[in-house]
Amino acid sequence: MKRFISVMVIVLMCVTGVFAGGGKEAAGGGAKQLRVAVILKTLSSPYWQTVLSGANQAGKDFTVVIDAFGPPTEDGVEEQMNMVQNAIQGKYDAIVFSPCQPPAAVSVLNQASAAKIPVVVIDTPMPGDFSNYITFIGSNNYQIGVLGAQEMLKVLKAGAKVLVLEGAPGNPSMTDRADGAEKTLKDAGMTILSRQPAYSDRERAFSITQNVLQTSEIDAVWGSNDDQAEGAYRAITQTGKTAVVVGVDGNTSAKESVRDGGLFATVAQSADQMGYLGVQYALDAIAGKSVEKKIDAPTPVVTKANVAEYLK
Repeated sequence: MKRFISVMVIVLMCVTGVFAGGGKEAAGGGAKQLRVAVILKTLSSPYWQTVLSGANQAGKDFTVVIDAFGPPTEDGVEEQMNMVQNAIQGKYDAIVFSPCQPPAAVSVLNQASAAKIPVVVIDTPMPGDFSNYITFIGSNNYQIGVLGAQEMLKVLKAGAKVLVLEGAPGNPSMTDRADGAEKTLKDAGMTILSRQPAYSDRERAFSITQNVLQTSEIDAVWGSNDDQAEGAYRAITQTGKTAVVVGVDGNTSAKESVRDGGLFATVAQSADQMGYLGVQYALDAIAGKSVEKKIDAPTPVVTKANVAEYLK
């Protein structure tokens, strides 16, 4: 019978912390198992937990150890860089990595390459002139913004007032989504009330939306992730008003909100597949197999009309 090893999930909360543990052995004291460090932007949000669940499943399927790390919030750039350096020092066999701020990660990925540790980048691409990694697995984030905005335009009237929420400054995934949404909305004659960074955080999005509501009506909100969209939606409903709110990621809570008539839509990402494929292609690289430099993930728009399918 195939034996499954346990998956250790660690949330590293301090910059100076060193990865606990070491190489694991198969039950009964066999050969040392391969170890893959999965270093995400955070482990505290539903989206990244879904990414991690896919990585953990790959760990079970391929019988490798998955150790997961992430700063408390997505703006924990320095903490995340230290996690990568610790993974290098800990001699992990591969790293699956989603950078909080890609330019800041160039140095540590070069260090991983020098240590001959293959790195698979997921969700958020590295700068275009940098290629010292195995492959990038992710979505076209600008197109995500376009798709979400196009869904909003199905019900918005010309001149509608839209609040655009993006993630942390310097996070290209969030910036690209907001860029795609903003341009599509502007080109269609919508009014952009404000564009503000909500740091991918529900409570920050709630506060920003509350503040904007003090001086203006809001007809729609673009949230560059579901947490932001749900935070904005809560702020709007607490005033007794309504608005068209669209998010990104396809988290379970967001899909349930769409089903129940809350959020208007969410542009779903294949988060679990990104985590799973990240581990799979990292193992391919260890085995010396050829891997394509970019692997696209699908991004369906989840609406009330099709949400039941995506909640199965």
